[in-house]
Amino acid sequence: MVKLTKKFYITTAIAYPNSVPHLGHALEIVQADVIARFYRSLGKDVFFQTGTDEHGNKNWQTAQKEGKDIKDFLDANVKIFKDLYKKLNISNDYFIRTSDKKIHYPGAIKLWKELVKAGDIYKKNYKGLYCTGCESFKTGKDLENGKCADHPTREIEVIEEENYFFKLSKYKEEVAKRIKSDEYKVFPEIRKNEILSFLKDAKDISFSRPKKSLPWGIPVPGDNTQVMYVWCDALSNYITGIGYGKDKKKFKQIWPADIHIIGKDIIRFHAAFWPAMLLSAKIALPKQLFVHGFILSKGAKMSKSTGNVVEPFEQIEKYGVDPFRFYIVGAMPIDGDGEYSENLVIERINNELVGNLGNFCYRIISFVNKNFNGKIKTIDNDKKIIDEINKKVKKIKEGYENFNFNEVVNEILLISDIGNRYFQKNEPWALIKNDKDKVQEICGLCINIARNLGILTQPILPQFSENLQKQLNLKNLRWKDLGFDLKNHKIGKQEILVKKIEESEEEFFPLNLKVAEIVEVKDHPDADRLYVLQINLGKEKRQLVAGLKGHYSKDQLKNKKIIVITNLKHAKLRGIESQGMLLAGEDNGTVGVLTVKDSKPGDEVKAGNLKNSSKGLSFDNFQKIKIEVKEGKVLFNDLELKTDKEAVSVEKVKNGKIR
Repeated sequence: MVKLTKKFYITTAIAYPNSVPHLGHALEIVQADVIARFYRSLGKDVFFQTGTDEHGNKNWQTAQKEGKDIKDFLDANVKIFKDLYKKLNISNDYFIRTSDKKIHYPGAIKLWKELVKAGDIYKKNYKGLYCTGCESFKTGKDLENGKCADHPTREIEVIEEENYFFKLSKYKEEVAKRIKSDEYKVFPEIRKNEILSFLKDAKDISFSRPKKSLPWGIPVPGDNTQVMYVWCDALSNYITGIGYGKDKKKFKQIWPADIHIIGKDIIRFHAAFWPAMLLSAKIALPKQLFVHGFILSKGAKMSKSTGNVVEPFEQIEKYGVDPFRFYIVGAMPIDGDGEYSENLVIERINNELVGNLGNFCYRIISFVNKNFNGKIKTIDNDKKIIDEINKKVKKIKEGYENFNFNEVVNEILLISDIGNRYFQKNEPWALIKNDKDKVQEICGLCINIARNLGILTQPILPQFSENLQKQLNLKNLRWKDLGFDLKNHKIGKQEILVKKIEESEEEFFPLNLKVAEIVEVKDHPDADRLYVLQINLGKEKRQLVAGLKGHYSKDQLKNKKIIVITNLKHAKLRGIESQGMLLAGEDNGTVGVLTVKDSKPGDEVKAGNLKNSSKGLSFDNFQKIKIEVKEGKVLFNDLELKTDKEAVSVEKVKNGKIR
């Protein structure tokens, strides 16, 4: 159990698992993990909670569409989120699921009853504009050209029904007062001003949905015809996960939250609705709300419809977890959006992680091992260097505390650069012939700089930090261990800490091919020769439009495992979006799909040992790629297409081309 005097409670927004996690989920969970690790390093008793928001129409409708039981559907998708967090080396203490009837339901129900007790819940008929993407009602001024700015491809629905409402208007002035005074600190400043502007005209909010409209949710206490809307259900996770409604002692020890971390698209819910609910229920407000921007791709918010989605699993596999964390944290300015570009990722890994940070640590450790059998005795008391680094350490601490990770990364690299320049300027390799004692001092100072870097990088680069500390023959260093007092110490063996990314176009197969299973087949509404397919790619679902009518019946295609190009730019075929393309062989009008038997949805399909490319590909460029069928084998430049379990086969066609 955490101690009240040293506790630090941090949360992320809970993810909505109707689909697979995207880069935005990775950004937020990594930022939260950085904060959690930093405060642990300071000696705080950190409780770090994340989780999933599992009720609502989108989850219910998607499960129905896929013909799955809602719980089975959620369990499968939640597992993917947990897998991502594990790959990202996330150190959360608890993962809450709002479908958990033992942990979450009691607290959400208690909160509802407290709001009723305060006289802040009432029922009325309501007609409003509803965005299914946000699962929230909108006002006319929230829309751009009649569409939700965050979900421009979805139609806004007009919904009229009887709902319970919460008296947000009753608390808007008090919430604004708390935010203005920083009692509830919202930052950056631009987001604070944004929410204060909203609160001036804040209206009461819909707090339930009829069960006939939303059959999947927490029943409203005393009214089985209604289920709780997202506000009392999802937002309450921050208190239910730490015992509210179930474990008073635990709740009292951990609440209030020291920091909520959220994206800018849900600021109203957390900076207006949530504190108003807490005031009504007479629960203390959180201390801080950090609102991050979006991580963009090609200058735009990521969207499957625009074809600029970057898959976090692929990026981690490609570049490694620490380099991925390093880039995604360093790319985000404190008060704006960041850009994710693989060219920039490679550039920063090679120039900053490898060329600066990794290079300094490796060269000093290897030099000491080579010339002094790994032993340092004393250090060069170079006041100018030490003072310069100490000033930067102070700035790094402030950067962590203010969630300015971009500045933290830059200052860490500047310390490493100071070490590199100091080592280079003193030329110990030349000096060692005549003055070994001076070289010992130089090496001692450099080893101390490396030790400090091992502490400063730990929140962002936990594996790098652990490996560096091991090479320095140290472990479990914390913030209090920063300084220049390491003497008479024997270090360990040096190893490369970060490897340079080598990318050569000719080493890549231009397609990113994966096994997919067809889960649904429908006729295209406006094209006689086209089917609309819903496919399962293991960690994501997609929609394809395929010209297979006349070659396959719907029943022949259902549950078939096919091969899909996942990096083909999305396109609309007769008004229906196709999010990729399946591969098929053709010979004189006979068409047969590429297929496998033993492989699973999501498995990679490769051409020999070539790596698949993740770069976006146009249809015109795809047509220039020569893939053919020879004696039943599918070949690219005489390399056979295979998964790690089997060769890809083609139905109906023995020799021909791939289309």
